[in-house]
Amino acid sequence: MSDKQIIDLDPKQFKMNDYDNVRITMPAKPAMTADDIDAQLFQYVVSGGKKIKSIADLDDDWVKANFDMYETIDEVRQAIKDQYDHDMEFEMSDLKFRVCCDALLARLEGEVPEDILAHNIEVVREGNAERLKEMHISMEQYLREEHLTPEQYDQKLRDETLYQMRLNVAIDIMADVLGMQVGNHQLTEYLSTPDPEAFIAEIREKGQVENARRAAVRVKTMRRVVDTAIVKEEGAPEEPEPKKKMPVIVDEDELDMITIDNMPPTQIRDDGATPSGFRIISE
Repeated sequence: MSDKQIIDLDPKQFKMNDYDNVRITMPAKPAMTADDIDAQLFQYVVSGGKKIKSIADLDDDWVKANFDMYETIDEVRQAIKDQYDHDMEFEMSDLKFRVCCDALLARLEGEVPEDILAHNIEVVREGNAERLKEMHISMEQYLREEHLTPEQYDQKLRDETLYQMRLNVAIDIMADVLGMQVGNHQLTEYLSTPDPEAFIAEIREKGQVENARRAAVRVKTMRRVVDTAIVKEEGAPEEPEPKKKMPVIVDEDELDMITIDNMPPTQIRDDGATPSGFRIISE
């Protein structure tokens, strides 16, 4: 395995043109209709090799004969809807995350040095090759299964590596602005691991505590960005711009009367949204 490590970009070489809550547009969550449920029921029966004349043939007796956990057809219908809602919630959460990432990147100003990009591409390439080797899959087989030419794979590596590098530095800048910190005792709160104690012991042994902390801070920051995003639903009417208040002229003798209570609110707002899905933004 290569000893090469991903090189993080220096946040001081970049800047954001906006630090306020990201504004994103999301599609409305599609609702599952009764016809959709019937279609899934029909497909389930057909895939099992059984024949029915119509969906009306699926009654409570059919349910009792085919399921151990349900008694009525209404329970089966509700289970189908519940599973759909669960899956759709996950998909919408994942989509919101990706849209927020794109919105954050749209604010980033600065160029990624080509030498650092080239280095990181090779680190990712070697890491991919190592994982394929562990799965006993050749590069040729992988490219064939992914319908990629070697040239397309090279472009994919470049695009994905560049995207991740820019996203990481954007998050690092936002983390600094928001004052995000993660203590050692909080690492496994933000970095998922099946065995927290073994994970902490391993990163300490390998001297990777600070790298793990950086990854955890990125996760924490991206959670904040996603959870406080201002979301507009696709197709919804545009909200009118708030009216600008007339400037207030303050007499110099009145300056001493201004207190912290009169100051404008901070730009970053937390609307109390429930936490959404997240992922580790780190190599």
